[in-house]
Amino acid sequence: MWKRRSVLASGAALSIGTGLASVGAGAAEADVDDLPDPDLDPNPDLDEDWASYRGDAGHARFIEDGYEFDGESLEAAWTVDHDGSVAVADDTVYTTTADGVVALDAADGTRLWENADVDAGDPAVAGEMVYLNGGDIVALDREDGSVRWESDLDPGERTSSHTVAYDGVFVVVDGILYALEADDGSVRWQKDTAVVESSDGDEQESEFTPGTAAMNGVVYAETQDGVLAFDPATGETIWQTSHWTGGDAIYATETAVLAELPGEELPFYDAQTGSGLGLVGPYSIGTLGNESVLSAHDYGYDSTSIHGDEYDWELDVTYTYGQAVISGETVYVYFEVDGHNYGDRDYDQKLVALDKRDGREKWTLSKDDAPVGHIRAISGETIYVDHDGELVALREETDTDDQPDESGENDDTDGGNDEGDGSDEQDGSDDEGGSDEGDEQQDGEDDSDAGEDDSDDEDECPCPDDDPAADDGKSVDDGDSGNGTAGDGDAGNETDAGNETDAGNNSDADNVPGFTAGGGLLGGALGLEWLRRKAGVDESTSVNEPSE
Repeated sequence: MWKRRSVLASGAALSIGTGLASVGAGAAEADVDDLPDPDLDPNPDLDEDWASYRGDAGHARFIEDGYEFDGESLEAAWTVDHDGSVAVADDTVYTTTADGVVALDAADGTRLWENADVDAGDPAVAGEMVYLNGGDIVALDREDGSVRWESDLDPGERTSSHTVAYDGVFVVVDGILYALEADDGSVRWQKDTAVVESSDGDEQESEFTPGTAAMNGVVYAETQDGVLAFDPATGETIWQTSHWTGGDAIYATETAVLAELPGEELPFYDAQTGSGLGLVGPYSIGTLGNESVLSAHDYGYDSTSIHGDEYDWELDVTYTYGQAVISGETVYVYFEVDGHNYGDRDYDQKLVALDKRDGREKWTLSKDDAPVGHIRAISGETIYVDHDGELVALREETDTDDQPDESGENDDTDGGNDEGDGSDEQDGSDDEGGSDEGDEQQDGEDDSDAGEDDSDDEDECPCPDDDPAADDGKSVDDGDSGNGTAGDGDAGNETDAGNETDAGNNSDADNVPGFTAGGGLLGGALGLEWLRRKAGVDESTSVNEPSE
């Protein structure tokens, strides 16, 4: 069990020494020794980049020490049909298809198991289980996909995106914040409403809005009247802010908490004290690092420093939205313009790598040249993207054992050419009948990605008054969600069941490591087979991003 630090909150108001007076102007005072602690890992037994939809329990799409990719050598290792957000742990990829929940071998995309009896999405891994949400929270066994437990919250509508941390599952259902025990789904504690005290002493009581996050030894949630941090073991309030939010998602790192507020500027707070730090634009949000917040508006794509101005920069683009991942020193984002773009269109249907300090372009990879799309996950040396309804694992090309030696002879011990001599061919363990469309949700993503994804569909972005489509809005889906949370695109609450294991034989026939027959693309995304198929594919795609 997680050993928590005892944290007590007082009712006195905390004056704000930093940030805007209108942001965080009601944070409850707490003893400095008992404030949230960044050393308290939400899931200390997990050493993974993306164990939950949208990354980790903070759902911030942030990997502090992530791998630095070389875009010129990225190619498709494998591909499968999918329509939801993604989690990766212990060399296994968890996602959803039109049929249900699936677990895939991260090396080659082989299906390890499926469960088609559960309608749920937004996978989050912890311990021996993977947790998903839909109507209720469901926990599946990571070994075979069987149901270990299902909650009995009897929601009137779909639940919000959930958070697995501190041996619990935290979720908002019908305006009530629940803390469930991770081992059996029993209710640890619940908050029917929250009372937020403003700076002038007025108290406002309101229900919780969708979305939770965990980091720094606490659980973060929000109401229309403010953001709150809770002790995950007892439900005690650690701090609170007094600021109208009314959003549908919340994101956290070690340094900051970002509250989603559709259609308005978004406040972000100090993760330890609740003090207001600033405001950012509202579109395509949900990417938050320890040093900066990424956001977009109608005429630019921005990075805002959390402290100081070292990470402040802006790209001069118009109506170009994409939900990013901050990994290591780089921002990775798939840009896709909508139908009402004006001005420069530097990045349209391109996977772009930017320096997180100054926005300088490191490399770009176009959809015309490779199967790229909105990012569903980054784990280790793999970028998982949604390419026209298929989950594609992009990796840097590696040398094979089939290269001729200096004498021009093949290195194989049998001296023969590998092409065509592989007898083992996989049986199409891919997701049969998988949908090409990600679940749409409000989550500011995903999700898949208001996407992940997260479903995680993205929040709606109204166009300017002079835009003929001003009322059409725009959504970007990162495939991360689909549980009624706005804008994170992470979702796809479908499951894949059957608990079958598609053994399949490993294939050497094409000399393409990791190719999964029936999955769509050959292991080399830039190979002739992919180009042949690409010629017949309609390049136009709708942007349904957050939502991992």
